[in-house]
Amino acid sequence: MNGIRHIKQVADIATFMGSQPQHPLVAVICFDELPETRHSFNLYEIYGFFLHEKSEIELTVGKGQYHYTKDSLICVYPGMAGGKREDGTTIKLTGWALLFHPSLLAGTELGKAINHYSIYTYPTNEALTLDPYERNIIVSIIRSIRVELEQQKHDHDMKSIVVSYIELLLNYCQRAFNRQYHVEPSQNYNDRMAQLYTFLNKYYKDNLQMEFGLPSVAYCADKLHITPNYLGDIIKQTTGSSAINYIHRFVIAKAKQLLLNGVSISETAFQLGFDFPQHLSRLFKKIEGISPTDYQKNLLA
Repeated sequence: MNGIRHIKQVADIATFMGSQPQHPLVAVICFDELPETRHSFNLYEIYGFFLHEKSEIELTVGKGQYHYTKDSLICVYPGMAGGKREDGTTIKLTGWALLFHPSLLAGTELGKAINHYSIYTYPTNEALTLDPYERNIIVSIIRSIRVELEQQKHDHDMKSIVVSYIELLLNYCQRAFNRQYHVEPSQNYNDRMAQLYTFLNKYYKDNLQMEFGLPSVAYCADKLHITPNYLGDIIKQTTGSSAINYIHRFVIAKAKQLLLNGVSISETAFQLGFDFPQHLSRLFKKIEGISPTDYQKNLLA
């Protein structure tokens, strides 16, 4: 495994932590009921919410760090890598985790909208800090999902109910995000930032980089039917970053996913639309502070 635990199914992480998943596509974990667990650095292909009520942990996310404090929440998503490398020590976790596979949302409105939520579209390495009200509501939602799963009624109604709970949980996360990052209500998941994020994902899904290279500010603005200056203003106001820096961070996030899967630097550069591998290396080091060679060597050692 080269030090990386590949989380393809909810059972992959639930069983590692000593919990029995209640359903193939969704699981609730109560850490208080489990023994101490080993650390792990994970590459996720699922969604998850991790709420720790007492523990303080330093976790790596790429090169950045999460300082995971009391009553804070980390939201993970497919393609995200993070955790703490296994070093032989164990930790007693507290709180809750909700894990679900993207297939759970197939055919639902939430499946179309989930990647528009700001917790997935804004480049940040900070956990959400919950106030007591938010924490109690989120725990209540997770508990309710657990009760529903324990009924073992794996039918269409169960899926609809669980998906509705997840959407409610996401809306409370959105509120916490807006408060923590001072985002106005008009700048929520259905705003221009969400449209840009969706477009960038589609750009690579459709392999447009093979024809046009790296996505440019002008190209993105044109496809969103706004001016490049207006797009730049939106990104600057909501993230504090320039438009080109936001796009480059998106590209480097994709580069890290490929590198974590053992793809060579040359092939990664080709797949992402760089003219030469050196261009990827230069941009990677500018954003991450480390070369892609050292990044891959450190994580796959």
